[in-house]
Amino acid sequence: MAALSKGTALTAAARPLLAGKTPAKAAKAGRTGTARRARPLRAVRALGGESVVDVLTRQHRQIRLGFLRAALPGPGRRRNFDRLMRLLAVHEAAEEAHVHPVARKTLRHGRDLAARRRREEKEAKRLLVRLWRTGPHGPGYLRRLNEVRRAVGRHAAREEREELAALRRVLSPARLRMLGAEVKLAQAYAPTRPHRWANNEFTNKLAAPVLGPLDRTLDAARRRRSR
Repeated sequence: MAALSKGTALTAAARPLLAGKTPAKAAKAGRTGTARRARPLRAVRALGGESVVDVLTRQHRQIRLGFLRAALPGPGRRRNFDRLMRLLAVHEAAEEAHVHPVARKTLRHGRDLAARRRREEKEAKRLLVRLWRTGPHGPGYLRRLNEVRRAVGRHAAREEREELAALRRVLSPARLRMLGAEVKLAQAYAPTRPHRWANNEFTNKLAAPVLGPLDRTLDAARRRRSR
């Protein structure tokens, strides 16, 4: 029995060496792994730690208010119009690149649900491009603004009722906060005006590093001209 106990002890002591790690190295590897897991959590906290549902529903309220402001006459109409276009562009880009893919993979009937949202967004983006080309002082501006407002409003209501409510039930609070951080980060680099061909996960992620900086450069030039 004593020999068995000794052999067992030797085997246990040798395991870290056979695995290629000393106890100190194993502890260091454990700390490194913990640090790596903590990085996404720090990123989430840095971006506010908001649930994706809270981020998007808050932006839906901002968009509804943005449509009202963009309809007002006066010298501020151009500024309000540009703000609305920017908010709509970055909002939809982040949803198409990050939210709908998660819904498609995790929700029951998620593929059909995400496909419906994408069809609605594609139609809204078609109207949005027409509105962008018309501009805040072009002929038929208010009529086209109302067309986009109705399309976007219907889409947002269905999204909150079907997709976002289901994501809140299915995903953990930590995953919802992580997805909220992904959305905020994507919006920081997304194009700021509507591009009709960027209407799915792949094209939005492809457009961000190319069209995002270009749109922001054009926005800055327009602001300088308007001073």
